[in-house]
Amino acid sequence: MKALRIKLRTYAIALLISVGFTTTSIAGSGDFAGIYGAFTGSAGGAQIDGRHVNQSSEINEGQVGGVFPLAGYEVGFNLPLGPVFFLGAGHSWTKGGTVTLAEGNEEVAAGGSGSAESENNAASMTQFSLKASDLKEVYIMPSVSIYDNSAVYVKLGRSIANLDLTGNVTGTPGNLTGNLAGIGTIAMTPSGIFIKTEGSVIRYDDIKVVGVNSSASSYVEGTPDMVKGTVAIGFKF
Repeated sequence: MKALRIKLRTYAIALLISVGFTTTSIAGSGDFAGIYGAFTGSAGGAQIDGRHVNQSSEINEGQVGGVFPLAGYEVGFNLPLGPVFFLGAGHSWTKGGTVTLAEGNEEVAAGGSGSAESENNAASMTQFSLKASDLKEVYIMPSVSIYDNSAVYVKLGRSIANLDLTGNVTGTPGNLTGNLAGIGTIAMTPSGIFIKTEGSVIRYDDIKVVGVNSSASSYVEGTPDMVKGTVAIGFKF
């Protein structure tokens, strides 16, 4: 995942430098100046590298994750900084879709008889699920107009998401926060309707879930990462 982020940033810088020297005379940053809004749809994947420490201080390390669809909106503005360069800034909010970051269903021996009811109670005591939702992003987009009504950009920003923790745990982590990096393209019609395509990577800060199975010595910790491809359809006013 770290190698992917490094490659993404390297390609983005090389792309902006190259198009800055090869833009045609019909390209113009003024084509993109102004306020815009768009609806977004994304296909993403989340992964968390972490470890689980149980009540006996046994450590299990590994990776968990999955793929998911997301939908939302974004608003922002573009400010021309030269004949072909312009700077965008905006905010996006993903309201549709949730991301499962971690799940656990560890059976711990319980006292008493070995009946089926006792076993079910023991299993249910250790079950938990950690999910992220309401993904929000604030960002800037250094951009280059390469043709009439076409541009490429680099996106840099911060991301925050709500965490929903269910199950038998006593400690709930705060919201997810992390750094965002991406690259994308913009194609716009003379009337102001545009399509954006984008690939991005989000590296979130470490999280820790304590009190698994109501034990202060049992916890799960890790570092979540997210990659996603996004298509946005919107209008520049």
